[in-house]
Amino acid sequence: MNAHIDETTIAGLRWLVVTGERNAAFTLLGEYARESITAVQSKMPEREGLQSFTRSDRGRRILADVVAATTHAYPRYTEELRALATGATVPYEDLLLANLRGDIGIDDGTGCTDLAWRGTQSFVAHNEDGAPALDGHFMLLTLRIEGDLPVTVQWYPGFLPANTLTVNGAGLVWGINHIQVTTPIAAPGRHFVARGLQQCTTLTDAIDYLRSNPSAGGFAYTLGDTRSGRVAVVEAAAGQVAVRELPPDNGFEWHTNHIRFMPNPPDQAAAGTATANLGQREESLARGQVLDSLVPVLEPDVDWFTQVLTGSPVPTGVHRTAAGTDPLTTLCTTVTNLTDRTILIRNHHGTTATLTLTELTAEPH
Repeated sequence: MNAHIDETTIAGLRWLVVTGERNAAFTLLGEYARESITAVQSKMPEREGLQSFTRSDRGRRILADVVAATTHAYPRYTEELRALATGATVPYEDLLLANLRGDIGIDDGTGCTDLAWRGTQSFVAHNEDGAPALDGHFMLLTLRIEGDLPVTVQWYPGFLPANTLTVNGAGLVWGINHIQVTTPIAAPGRHFVARGLQQCTTLTDAIDYLRSNPSAGGFAYTLGDTRSGRVAVVEAAAGQVAVRELPPDNGFEWHTNHIRFMPNPPDQAAAGTATANLGQREESLARGQVLDSLVPVLEPDVDWFTQVLTGSPVPTGVHRTAAGTDPLTTLCTTVTNLTDRTILIRNHHGTTATLTLTELTAEPH
């Protein structure tokens, strides 16, 4: 097989580096991570709701439209997912449905917080929130696919490696937040759009790409460019795009899981689950209220961002602990200094490591 995998650990997280030809690499990754892929898919809290919805007439129709658009626009990435399923010996349709869970109009909860700063130094910081049962399976994954820029992502096994924090070999870094969309458009799935984004080389390229490549569902991207120091938040949901670029003199921005910048945003309250969505939107708004009240120090540093993201849960912070009625926990916190091109990684248990972005995407030694 024209691919190989190296494994190490960083900040207490497994770190896989996959190198080789695309199909071979994803097939091998499926084989190598089979146990975690099976575990993550079985522990998905949305699993039963997805399967039930797509058995309805409306669900089948929406799913068919999104699948057709995805396959047409992103054949390379649908083949990656198919190869992953083959290697893991799980049905491709199961993985595809899981990857489209935020693109067919059903409730997908809340999760993840992003912070951005542009001043003398620029930063992008990200909390990756997920189900506690995924702790131990959630990991870092570097893809060194022939013909592609290298890319490192936080990875939930079984998902297309695109829906979390991303660092690519061109020096772009971004975090991603879920945005609920009730009525998706007939467009590709957001994971597939985000996978294509990984080959952009500048912030301008990335923004142009998101403007010209709509997704059925929604993501908010907090993007930073190490070469220019530019930082922007891009909301992309159901064909609409809003861009908020930070000013070069002490600009601060944040994003959680509700739309902030679109003048006429798509509906975010899923039909039939109004009570659940109200609570989830309130959860996102509560984190937003904490962040809106922040007054960043004149020149924030890595420690300041780490404290904001890990210091405490709502109502005084945004760290999630799966306490009470909250189903999620913060699995990983990252703070990227775009100016000196370093990243702090902190796992769920507080273990930390700092390395350069070049080290994060480089060939293993």
